[in-house]
Amino acid sequence: MQTIIANTSTTFFPPLTTTTALDFASDQLRSGNIAPVLDDLFDDLEARRHEEPAEWPAYARTCLEHPLRALLHQDPFTYRAFSKPRGYAGDAVMMDYIYGLGEAAQAAREATPLGRTIFRYMDTRPSAKAVRYRRRLLAGLIDRVAQRGDAGVLAIAAGHLRETELSTAVQSGALREFVALDQDENSLAVVESQYARLGIRAVPGSVRQILAGKFALGQYDLVYAAGLFDYLNAPVAAALTRRMFDMVRPGGLMLIPNFRTGTRDRGYMESFMDWHLIYRSDAEMWGLASALRQEDVADCQVFDDDVDTITYLLVTKTR
Repeated sequence: MQTIIANTSTTFFPPLTTTTALDFASDQLRSGNIAPVLDDLFDDLEARRHEEPAEWPAYARTCLEHPLRALLHQDPFTYRAFSKPRGYAGDAVMMDYIYGLGEAAQAAREATPLGRTIFRYMDTRPSAKAVRYRRRLLAGLIDRVAQRGDAGVLAIAAGHLRETELSTAVQSGALREFVALDQDENSLAVVESQYARLGIRAVPGSVRQILAGKFALGQYDLVYAAGLFDYLNAPVAAALTRRMFDMVRPGGLMLIPNFRTGTRDRGYMESFMDWHLIYRSDAEMWGLASALRQEDVADCQVFDDDVDTITYLLVTKTR
């Protein structure tokens, strides 16, 4: 399927801050102006969310009542977030769509021509780029701690654990132990079927069980939760940060990623995808670190990815 994009040097795009924004976007999608009009739609939705916070929830509901929804929901990625077949948006299958793994190829084949084009466009958004960056970063940290020898790794809310495919240490069997914990039985089944041969152990469990102390999981050289904190309120996030750090061995690492305040795709995610995250600033990530016993912290870093979409808290424990 070839994407049809009009020559933007001759096509007039009225400002999408007008009341006709959704009508205009709908007309342009039908005429084949896919990428330019989606660029403008994403920008307009984010601007509305930022500049009119009180009116934003009502406007987001209006988006789902507009005929534009039927066009955008031909995209497998947008529709899966909205329909939530596993009960929540942002599931492991959605991440596979971003990685081009798992069911991604089948979803593209089964989509309409318009849906496939939007599906490919979504791959270019900052949020998708940030998720792929996160995967590479995780694989790099796994390889880094593996150099210590006899290293163990714990992934909380592990999903399909696709970062392990990029890790030399995992693929070569260089780790002592790798535990993938998740409350989604479907995700654990994928981990078990595809990665058990690499020595990865799939363990069912939830945040509530971790905080209640129902797991004696031991300590690890790397403990991380790739996409979990985006859904945790401040008290739960602080409590889990402390509990995760308790499970880090002396000299080990804890990594907490979180979509950051100002993410440019929020408006589209919250309207047409009905995908709501808890965004955090760098200052709020430092706040999570302040919940730790400072005498146990050897080093603490907060940094953003290269598209300013996900922020990271990386803490090294004293030896």
